Amino acid sequence: MTYGSTSTVAPARRPVTAVTHRLFAGVLALAVGLPATAHAQQGTSAADTVAQVDLPDVLGRLLGKRAVPTDSAAPREAGTRTVISVLPAFSVNPATGFLLGVSGNVVSRLGPSETTNLSFINAGATYSSLRQLNLSARSNVFLAGNRIKFEGDWRYLDTSQPTFGLGRAQAPSAPDSMKFKEFRFFQTVYVRAGTRLLLGPGYLLDHHFGIVDQNANASQRSPVVEYEGRTVANTTASGVSLNALIDTRDNPIYPTSGVLAYASARAFPRSFGSTKAWRELQLELRAFKSIDAATNHVLALWGFARATGGAPPYLDLPALGWDTNNRSGRGYLQGRVRGVHLVYGEAEYRVTLTRNGLLGAVTFLNAISVADATSRRLQSANLGGGAGLRIKLNKRSRSNIALDYGFGAVGSRGFFLGASEAF
Repeated sequence: MTYGSTSTVAPARRPVTAVTHRLFAGVLALAVGLPATAHAQQGTSAADTVAQVDLPDVLGRLLGKRAVPTDSAAPREAGTRTVISVLPAFSVNPATGFLLGVSGNVVSRLGPSETTNLSFINAGATYSSLRQLNLSARSNVFLAGNRIKFEGDWRYLDTSQPTFGLGRAQAPSAPDSMKFKEFRFFQTVYVRAGTRLLLGPGYLLDHHFGIVDQNANASQRSPVVEYEGRTVANTTASGVSLNALIDTRDNPIYPTSGVLAYASARAFPRSFGSTKAWRELQLELRAFKSIDAATNHVLALWGFARATGGAPPYLDLPALGWDTNNRSGRGYLQGRVRGVHLVYGEAEYRVTLTRNGLLGAVTFLNAISVADATSRRLQSANLGGGAGLRIKLNKRSRSNIALDYGFGAVGSRGFFLGASEAF
């Protein structure tokens, strides 16, 4: 899933139908008029004592069915209960246009809740109005007691996007349109090395092929040719990593407390099949703090840094929107800011608007700084920000439909629709 825009690209407006009116009426009725039926539990917040509602409940009400009462803490307290969701996947943003497909996730706990983190597997297949195909599967699986963790990122892309070269976002200029395919296989195995610390090796393969650089083909300025020194049709990054992880989040989909701290040292030698020899250090920190448990206000903080050495291929350079989940930089087109080094920070304030948990809202602010290939020094930061609405998609896993409006530097802005939080 990609994010951002260098210019306003609004999705096509569609006429409001009777079905739309009914759906809106159902959401509104459940949001403001659902009786506050109690789920008496010791030590729970006010929100946890109200029957929780999600979008399937709204659809059920439209069909004459009653919402199933469920407390908001279900996945956290469910022990080994498994929650499976298979739903249509959708997104609207300037990088992909309108995207539609199917996605599924499995959330479970494979051991005692006191010592074992929640595990999840996400998989999906989507196709966009810009003829972009995306097949992906991501996994974070903790065995009992967090003794071992398996982490995977597998994907196939047949996609296109503009690129603007290295450095911070400047006044809009004609971008270089690129098409390419990507096959990625990242797999890491962690072993518990302390109460919270996990350590482990990984293998990383990122193969870009079928690269079409339209500016280069038209003998115009090409940021890719300027960086690479030549036109390229394919590149391969194949290497190994050593990783460290601490994850104390109460829920991997919608955390309300805890932290995730991550460090990864990576090497891509030519002997492993890499096009060029290079290396990278990645650092990441996410922190979540419940500000008011009674009203479900949460402050979420996210920061990460990527520093490279050697000669990374252009499409493997750190870039905005190319983090693991492709969610950084709301307000910008994916890849709008790219460099040999990158530092990113974001703060988001999340609130629940209704006691039944159906509706919520967020406001966010982000900043990014990158270094170009010449100076290799971080430049002044580009800022972004915005606000959004949340509709509960699954009350057991706490997943939401996210509708955000973001804006950034030099007139960058856009509307973003997708499933789940940015981080």
